[in-house]
Amino acid sequence: MNQQFRVIFKQNFVDNGIMVTVISGTNRKGSMTLQVALLCAKILKEKGEEVKVLDLFDLPHDFVFSALYGNKNAAFDSILDEYIYAADKLVVLSPEYNGGFSGVLKAFIDGWNPRMLRNQKIALVGVASGRSGNLRGLDYMTNVFHYLRLHVYPDKVPVSAVHTLGSDEGIHDASTKKVLDNMLSGFVAY
Repeated sequence: MNQQFRVIFKQNFVDNGIMVTVISGTNRKGSMTLQVALLCAKILKEKGEEVKVLDLFDLPHDFVFSALYGNKNAAFDSILDEYIYAADKLVVLSPEYNGGFSGVLKAFIDGWNPRMLRNQKIALVGVASGRSGNLRGLDYMTNVFHYLRLHVYPDKVPVSAVHTLGSDEGIHDASTKKVLDNMLSGFVAY
């Protein structure tokens, strides 16, 4: 897709501006992060928001080699156009990987063209089996998104002991649902 078309594409969405993309920040198949992401999407839809969910499992498997550092990959560019550049707001869910966030999420973010971003607003949700809910990873992501001149919503939610909150059928824990609902209500108004 050429740069002129991308600018027109971007302008069309600036005028309409209605979409939230929820990103499950791991490429692990069947992850609990995806279950929390789907819960966030459901809550946002109940609030009347237009929502799309991006599971990083669905990224082109070779995107790190075929779509970064000046390389072009039509499938990857299409994902960026549909889920990142067209969105007004992003909800990024990140599992804890070695006290940070996943390499696939960092590589995905590295593929974003900063000139195509429109100062989008971002909410962050950490997911972990441990008790901190990936707070360190959320801090690191905040720095990355601030560098990209994106607006990070200050109420970050750590979801701890995620393996006890549900199953591959979804998240069933009422207190987790309530905390996410409260945060997403504020984010919708942000």
